[in-house]
Amino acid sequence: MASYHLSVKVGAKGKALPHASYIAREGDYKTRQGEKLETTAHGNMPEWAQKNPSLFWQCADEYERKNGSTYREIEIALPRELTPEQRKDLVKEFVKQELGNKHAYTWAIHTPKASIEGGEQPHAHIMFSERIQDGIHRSPDQFFKRYNSKQPERGGCQKSNTAKSAEQRKNELVALRERFANLQNAYLEKYGHESRVDHRSLDDQGIERSPEKHLGWKGSRNPQFKALVLEYREATQTLDTYLKYLPKHFEQLDQQQAQQKPQWTEEQKQQFIDQTLTEANKICAEYKTLFEKHRSQYIEQIIQTELNRYKAQGADIRSKIEKLDQNKPMLFGRTEWSEQRESLVQEYKKIKWFHDQTKTQKKTEYVDDQRFGRKQITQYIEKNHPELSRDYAQAKDLLTKIAQFKQEQYLQERMQHKEKSKSRDVER
Repeated sequence: MASYHLSVKVGAKGKALPHASYIAREGDYKTRQGEKLETTAHGNMPEWAQKNPSLFWQCADEYERKNGSTYREIEIALPRELTPEQRKDLVKEFVKQELGNKHAYTWAIHTPKASIEGGEQPHAHIMFSERIQDGIHRSPDQFFKRYNSKQPERGGCQKSNTAKSAEQRKNELVALRERFANLQNAYLEKYGHESRVDHRSLDDQGIERSPEKHLGWKGSRNPQFKALVLEYREATQTLDTYLKYLPKHFEQLDQQQAQQKPQWTEEQKQQFIDQTLTEANKICAEYKTLFEKHRSQYIEQIIQTELNRYKAQGADIRSKIEKLDQNKPMLFGRTEWSEQRESLVQEYKKIKWFHDQTKTQKKTEYVDDQRFGRKQITQYIEKNHPELSRDYAQAKDLLTKIAQFKQEQYLQERMQHKEKSKSRDVER
């Protein structure tokens, strides 16, 4: 059955060439295993990059402004029902429809095996430059400069997202999702398939069912966990319900014995919990290592900013003292001059003391205060490492559920032990 997915991502400076190499399976990604490269193409490249699209993305990384985006990427799921050639035609038509002849682009279709049910999972990566080509010849360094509205030939190409509000971007994304759903359905109908896709959320479609949660690469590698997910899909359950009611799920497995369905032994249950704990702890350890790395960098940056501020203040005071020394009075006004100079000297010593304290003690204080920088680094990881952040949240949630389950097991065992003790006392 065809499924719908469309997401839009933004690439930061320094990410364009590595990502272009990744989707086209070039350079370090040439021998990547696990995902078949079905096809790749590029287009609308400026004259200096028509035969070498990698050069375009390399120049985007080099010449875009420091905090600018070098590309946008549309990632779309493609119907399994279509043949590779039909999928290629679908992507080509979608690219032509959305990008026309104004935006340089590189796209590729990957066909990995689905980690849960094992079927094909074809999808396309469409990365494109937001720079609008206007027919003016520009060298690579000029192409990515700021746009000059009065004299376009002196500036770079204009970006298509200039002066758009968050609400406008949201509406454009909704419209883009709808256009791709319509195009995908047209291809399914054209080639005689009954399945259709819908770009709307389950709530908007009036379907009372929670969407599946992303398991992540590590979670999907556990064979028992995969089997449970397939079972829940067959029973139209949801993964979040399963995680929330993990103990009840084990009880349901035991009750299925009466219906001649496979039953998990206590050893199998414990083995599943142990394997899940191992995977969850690995994800947590990976997240915490990355967190501490970026937190250390954040602390260094904060301290350096403070030191630079004190240096600037000290330099300003020294400049004032030097100016006073050049205008030292010979007779009249020497008392006021001395007082003013002494005041500046004391102020300089105070600034220097703050500078030295910051240099020697601040780092220890910031490192020891576990709350310092936590919010900023958490937000940074959510933005730049979304999959790890999502897997970490799921791993923490799963660890909590298993801890609760073990505590309930322990309490039940204690209650059973007390009941047995009471029974023995009564028999005596």
